[in-house]
Amino acid sequence: LLYHIIVMLAGEMLMAFFAVWTVHHDTHDDPLMARTQRSGWKNRLTYNMFYHLEHHLFPGVPTIKLPELARRIDAALPQLDKKNTF
Repeated sequence: LLYHIIVMLAGEMLMAFFAVWTVHHDTHDDPLMARTQRSGWKNRLTYNMFYHLEHHLFPGVPTIKLPELARRIDAALPQLDKKNTF
């Protein structure tokens, strides 16, 4: 049980870094800015959590639908600024 708890805590810390810090880091000049990561493997690994700009714009959209929403936003607003961290 202790091993399971330690692994779960480590996983939560890593998720906090990748899902919170990387998408909000260095966006203090614009509080509405959030980063979107379009990398396929990162999004598959995190259940589309890196479609973060889309999540901020439409928080009610289920994560499974965020890639489709991203394509629609790109088609409608190609000038929308998207930043990537890595």
